[in-house]
Amino acid sequence: MKELISSSAKINFMGKRYLCAVISIICVVWSIWVFISKGDTKYGTDFLGGHEFLIEFQGDFNSEKIRAGLAAQGLPEVRVQAFQGMKNEYSVRLGESTDPQIVRTRIESALKAAFGDVSKIEKTDFVGPTVGKELQRSAILAIGLGLVGIMLYIIFRFEFAIGLGSIIALFHDVIIATGVYLASGHLIGMATLAGALTIIGYSVNDTVVVFDRVREERKKRKNYNISDVVNEAINFTLSRTIITHMLTLFSALALYLVGAGDIKDLSLYLVVGIVCGSYSTIFIVAPVVITWERFKGRDRVTTIGEAQAKRA
Repeated sequence: MKELISSSAKINFMGKRYLCAVISIICVVWSIWVFISKGDTKYGTDFLGGHEFLIEFQGDFNSEKIRAGLAAQGLPEVRVQAFQGMKNEYSVRLGESTDPQIVRTRIESALKAAFGDVSKIEKTDFVGPTVGKELQRSAILAIGLGLVGIMLYIIFRFEFAIGLGSIIALFHDVIIATGVYLASGHLIGMATLAGALTIIGYSVNDTVVVFDRVREERKKRKNYNISDVVNEAINFTLSRTIITHMLTLFSALALYLVGAGDIKDLSLYLVVGIVCGSYSTIFIVAPVVITWERFKGRDRVTTIGEAQAKRA
């Protein structure tokens, strides 16, 4: 296979691990802040229950203007959020269990009275509050079981340190992908769950490839420095990683650019998750493994001279 980057390259990835750790912490904290600051408005109808209407407006509109107009027409409890803002579309949600057709008629009448004939309901959804809570619990359980299953697999195939690093990396990927997803105006729903589970499975693939190489190199050498071995393994697999991730990324970007609705939501999550997954194998999993190996005293020396100096 043609290599984009030589497998014998000497890029010192681990020399940048402390800088990347700071960047990761900032991104994770920002994502958690976005998640908390959104409150219940971050959930779609799938998880929150009630009615949701995707409405396209013509003219100059914003969430506050729409909310105020509907409140003036007797709908003060609606939640309005920009949705795929470039198309001037907004999500209007109403948390009640009334018949969907009755609620749709009320929304249409209120919009017409407040703004005239400048709006069109593109899509409607209804989920009962009990079903919404059950879906939330099922989503948390599904992600939790996925993480535990992957950690057990990695520990069984490799060792504890790699399993620990993989779980930290997967949390890192999912948290940042969710933060970007919410900040871009999307809502957490079943498409988000599908994206998270896909990223959890996809991201660990790089970890398996890189640390398979690390395991092979450690078996060949009597004396080694764990940072050097990890750097060599990452460089050796780098070309394959770039080609694989770029092809997957192009597919997800194509879906995001031409897709709509849940497909667009899912593809955005995948785009961010693919980028985070490539990054986290190098700058999250590998540093955790190096730290663990040094803590356990298994970071052996690289040369006979260093070994003699250490014994002296």
